[in-house]
Amino acid sequence: METKVNIAEEKDCKKVLKIEVPGDRVLVEIENMYSNLEKAAEIPGFRTGKAPRSLIEKNFKARVEKDVLEKLISSAYLEAIKQKNLKPIDYPRIEDVKFEPGKPMEFTANIEVRPELKLGKYTGIKVKKEPVEVKKEDIEKSLKYMQERQADFSPVEGRAVKEGDFVMIDFQGSAEGVAPEKLKAESYFCEIGAKKIFPEVEAALIGGQVNDVKDVPVKYKEDFPTRELAGKTVVFKVTVKSIKEKKLPVLDDEFARDLGQFKTIVEVRKNIEDGLKKELEQKEKTRVTNAIIDEILKEMSFPVPETLVAHELENLMQDFEGRMNQQGVTYEILGKKKEDIKKEYADIAAKRVKVYLVLDEVAKAEKIDVTEEEVDNEIKAFLLRMENQGENYKDYLDSEKGRENVRSQMIQDKILDFLYAKAELS
Repeated sequence: METKVNIAEEKDCKKVLKIEVPGDRVLVEIENMYSNLEKAAEIPGFRTGKAPRSLIEKNFKARVEKDVLEKLISSAYLEAIKQKNLKPIDYPRIEDVKFEPGKPMEFTANIEVRPELKLGKYTGIKVKKEPVEVKKEDIEKSLKYMQERQADFSPVEGRAVKEGDFVMIDFQGSAEGVAPEKLKAESYFCEIGAKKIFPEVEAALIGGQVNDVKDVPVKYKEDFPTRELAGKTVVFKVTVKSIKEKKLPVLDDEFARDLGQFKTIVEVRKNIEDGLKKELEQKEKTRVTNAIIDEILKEMSFPVPETLVAHELENLMQDFEGRMNQQGVTYEILGKKKEDIKKEYADIAAKRVKVYLVLDEVAKAEKIDVTEEEVDNEIKAFLLRMENQGENYKDYLDSEKGRENVRSQMIQDKILDFLYAKAELS
């Protein structure tokens, strides 16, 4: 009663399996199902397990055949891929099912498998490594950022708003056909001169005093992403709640000590330089590694499973939409449709899958793996770095999926380090 399997079509990573289950096996499964029902079926007028077979068949025929069909498709499919030594990357698409008690059951299973890859040269790849240099202006820029974070904001008294001030405002806009709540904000903090608000509003605030109320008309551009505002003039009633000026600390040794881990401003600059250098070295390593992978891919040609590309594209879209939600951006504001973004990401998804498949082959060839102890240590180190926020990740990292994601990332990092170490860098 062996299941018959024939690979009817093969194209790229797709295979079409024609599967046939012998008729006598179908009858055996049906008989087993009825035998179990005879013992447990509850039919009015009969005690449990005492109803005649004919009545059980009449009442449960559709259910029995449905259950047998599902069971046989599942078991026959698993037998088929084992028989042909196939490793599908996703669930099969089942079609053309033929089922009739007493006759062979037939169905078609459409599957995708990983392509067979033949690795070319992947060690000794020649790549030019660029020197890393930390620019003085970048150090000063980082120091300036630290200075800005330590700034004090003092209330302004006895003068009007001027450029460079920070102003707290309430505003309420009104325009025909636009809901008022969409044009409203309270305690909005803005820097005059930073060009983060409408220039008309910024100009109206200069020279203003606390408690001033001004009506400011703003003309929206015809191509403004939010359609209900495009081309309209909105009148904003702006109330000045407070005025503050920013006072930056002096960049001296006292500033360094206030940071809590330095004694002199020279130490602060050195720390910034070391951090920037490490960051630039990591960026250069990433660039070199990507160049190595591109060289490996140039020498290889293989089909990419559509299923894996679809999954990767879905992940990219989820990440993209997650960033949009964090920034309060919509497709309408971007002026693009979701399908447009998907098309832009399609090639990226396909290349990511190619890279994944190649790196996986390198890992197999070089026997690159990680131990459970290494995974444990990585998780502990991550939670330690996250400090108080670590509890937000603990349950996920304790789960099978979380551990597997950590393991996959660690293996990938090991493979990339291996390729980098084995390359010929000039």
